[in-house]
Amino acid sequence: MVGVATEQAPRGLSQATLHLTIRRRYNFIRVASEENGMPQVVEETKNSIRNLPIQPKLRSLLEKAAEVAGVDTVLVTSGGQPPYPGKPRIGSTRHDNGWAADLKLIRNGQVVSFTDEAERAVFEAFVAAAAAHGATGIGAGVDYMGPDTIHVGFGTSPTDHSKVVWGAGGKAATAPAWLRAAAQKGWSGAVSTTATSVAPVTSGARGSYIVVARDGLRLRGGPGVEFGVITTLKEGTVLTVLDLHGAGNAWARVDLEGDGLVDGFVFSAFLEPAGDQEHEASKA
Repeated sequence: MVGVATEQAPRGLSQATLHLTIRRRYNFIRVASEENGMPQVVEETKNSIRNLPIQPKLRSLLEKAAEVAGVDTVLVTSGGQPPYPGKPRIGSTRHDNGWAADLKLIRNGQVVSFTDEAERAVFEAFVAAAAAHGATGIGAGVDYMGPDTIHVGFGTSPTDHSKVVWGAGGKAATAPAWLRAAAQKGWSGAVSTTATSVAPVTSGARGSYIVVARDGLRLRGGPGVEFGVITTLKEGTVLTVLDLHGAGNAWARVDLEGDGLVDGFVFSAFLEPAGDQEHEASKA
């Protein structure tokens, strides 16, 4: 595993300045997003060592992942760099020629943090969708690039197609559990590669589903992470999906009692048709 340099903010740009830049630019970005119905990928890299544009293929991948995850803007803080011996450059070869990006996710004008339990589902959906669309190298960790920045890209060279995740020190062993699970979900084919379907739950697919999130799935008061958490449903819980809401049908309105009444909303990427998969624990 090639080590990846830590950058919590572009070189010469403090976190406070970066967040101010985000707030100032958000209104323009939001209007642009609403006009074309697509999330925006913004490269804010002029103060970064890796300040070359990212590849169109990577930009397209990030746009699709953002749409699935309900993200307004993907803010790239570290982009491409010239291949060795070109300069300036730093750290991993993954960023060479724009094949990788270090980025932040912006939703409703706020930078999303994966250390916030209420927001982690956004990162999980984004990572799973990015992996499903072809990303093969994904890194994150508080001790890697902070609580709100992740690396998404491809291999260490054009011939490197290995699928890896990592955390602090650029090591696979330090990859957060949520990152490992989300990436594997995308690579295993459990997430659709179309932006209109983030999960096995499809439009009009009212019926019985099972929770497949290892650490449980948060039941919310509305279709989005801005809504309060009612409770956490255990892995194996069987529920009824009434209908779907949000970008990419990302949120399922559910009934837990089987009486046709609404109990809340869950992120649909972590549901699978119950069928014969009902866990004995859910029948207790």
